[in-house]
Amino acid sequence: MNPLKLILQMAITLVLSLPVIAMGDQTDQRLDDLFHTLRSSEDSTVLLEAETSIWDIWYESGKADIDALLVEAAGLMSSGQLAAAESIYSRVIAVAPNFSEGWNRRATVRYYRRDYTGSLEDIEQTLKLEPRHFGAIWGLGMILGSQRDYQRAILAFERLLEIKPHASDARPRIELLKQELAKESV
Repeated sequence: MNPLKLILQMAITLVLSLPVIAMGDQTDQRLDDLFHTLRSSEDSTVLLEAETSIWDIWYESGKADIDALLVEAAGLMSSGQLAAAESIYSRVIAVAPNFSEGWNRRATVRYYRRDYTGSLEDIEQTLKLEPRHFGAIWGLGMILGSQRDYQRAILAFERLLEIKPHASDARPRIELLKQELAKESV
C-alpha cells in the first residue's frame, strides 16, 4: 500500500475516533441526557451535578468575545452595577440573538431592577429559544406571582416541576399561590 495513502487512512481513523466537541448553549446535544437525569434521578448529588452541567453549557456561547462579555456583566451584577450589566447583556443579545442565556441574564438583571415588563419579554424570548430553561421558568413564576396572576404563576411552577421534579421550592410556592388564589375567590 502506498505510504501516503496509509498515513491518510490513519489520520481519518484518528479524527473519527476523537470525541465530538460540542459547542455550548441551548443547542448542545449533551443537554438531552442531562435533562433526562433531572427528571429521572433520585440521587441529590447526581441531580446537582446535572443541573450544574446544564448551567455551564447554557453559559457558554461558543464564542470567546461573547463569553468575555458574559463574565464582565456577571461581575458588574455581583457588584450591584445593574444598569451597566444590563447594557452589556443587551450587547450580547445584539451580537447573538439566538443565544438563550443572553436573554435570560438580561431578564434576571431587569428582574432585580424591578423592570418586570422587560424581564417578562426577555423570559419569553429565552423560552422560545430553550423551552426547558428552568431558571427562566422560575423567574416567570416569581414575576407572575408578584403581579397577583396566581393561576399563570402556578402553571409556571408546575411546568418547572415537569422539567425538574426535585425543584425544592416549587411545591411550597404552588401551595402558597393556591392559597392566594383561594382568598381572591372568597
